[in-house]
Amino acid sequence: MKLLAKPVDMLVVFRAEAKIPRPYKFKLEENGEIVKVQVDQIIDATKSKVCGAENILYLCQSTINGREKRFELKYYCSSCEWQLYKM
Repeated sequence: MKLLAKPVDMLVVFRAEAKIPRPYKFKLEENGEIVKVQVDQIIDATKSKVCGAENILYLCQSTINGREKRFELKYYCSSCEWQLYKM
């Protein structure tokens, strides 16, 4: 996977029993056009702290342009920001 660290607009779902956001779909700008991706499967979610800042790293899988692709999404808890971290 290639490191991207691109900010994305994210639509998430919060469930009552799980107190962490669950990514549903996101959009980003690539080569001048907007790409929308629905998250088909969350394979793993890992919480960590880097320099005192809490974040959650999601390993996900989706069908993008007819191909199954794995990617990582990173959520920064303190600033409520999302990144397409690796693809």
